[in-house]
Amino acid sequence: MTFRQAAAIYITDMRGEGRLTSARSERTYWDLLMLHAEDVGNRDPRTIGRDDVKRTLRRWSNPNTQRTRRATLVSFYDWCMEEGYRKDNPARQTRRPKARKPTVYRLTRDEAAAMLRAAEGQQERRAIHIGICTGLRSQELRGLQRHHFERPGFVWVSPDIGKGGKERYVPVIADLQPLVAEVLGHLGPAEFVLQGSSGNRRAGARKLGPELYPDRPMAPVSLYRLVGRVGERAGIRASVHPHLMRHAFGDHVARSTGLSVAQALLGHADVGTTRGYVDGSTLDELAAAVTNLSFLDAPDEDNDQGPGVPPFGGPQNPSSGDGGNRTRDDGPPSDGPAEVER
Repeated sequence: MTFRQAAAIYITDMRGEGRLTSARSERTYWDLLMLHAEDVGNRDPRTIGRDDVKRTLRRWSNPNTQRTRRATLVSFYDWCMEEGYRKDNPARQTRRPKARKPTVYRLTRDEAAAMLRAAEGQQERRAIHIGICTGLRSQELRGLQRHHFERPGFVWVSPDIGKGGKERYVPVIADLQPLVAEVLGHLGPAEFVLQGSSGNRRAGARKLGPELYPDRPMAPVSLYRLVGRVGERAGIRASVHPHLMRHAFGDHVARSTGLSVAQALLGHADVGTTRGYVDGSTLDELAAAVTNLSFLDAPDEDNDQGPGVPPFGGPQNPSSGDGGNRTRDDGPPSDGPAEVER
């Protein structure tokens, strides 16, 4: 048996067991296995060792990517063991790469509002408003059609567009209501909200803009460019992409209503994923925390160094009982060693 033959049977079994529930997931698994097949010369999977697995994992430098690719290979070789092709799992014999916390640009509330105001034209308004106000993934945004808005007050993420084939409902907030009314009033039942385009590349045609096809969804790269264009117009210095809109929604919801609600609205299987969206203080919270902090402005006449800060030369530790006049020769306090500044 060649590796590609085994991989084809594995994919079929995974699909039949309900473990691969979308064409995108199936393609991701298949593409990785084909890279691995290339690295091992399409040999029989029974002859493959840990060095072969390591060779494939070295294709990626990011440890987080290596972790996800390794997990797929672990799943494949576990299946090989269950089917009696192997007695061990060479992928499990490799060390799991250490996860690296990804650096994500977090939109402030003002930046999210600026993007909503900066959107121009039908497609931009639809993409930005739905993206920021519902937190849908790119594939979910691009799969939306009129019927996903027909239940009053909700956006329906149907199983055919939801990640992992899971459906959910996202309430329509006030900022999104006018756009939902526009979608329901102008689209046919099977027409896409974000529509594909030809790019108007006909020979000899003067480019006046893309020609839209209501029965064709917008391409991933087109959505990526659209969001980046609006972010630039909104004055955001960072490169803005569709997933940042999802983060902005999740961050705002989680801090307003709690993690469990945010998890349900975002469609996360694990609340730990949702927690990653709100890890640490937001820029808005940090800015609010130091709004009244100043080194120069006097908060009152008696003490111009800020509340709770003694005048220069005054007692630095009123509770010490010595007026704060301990000298260097006095040594550390009697109740313990001197504290080291860190």
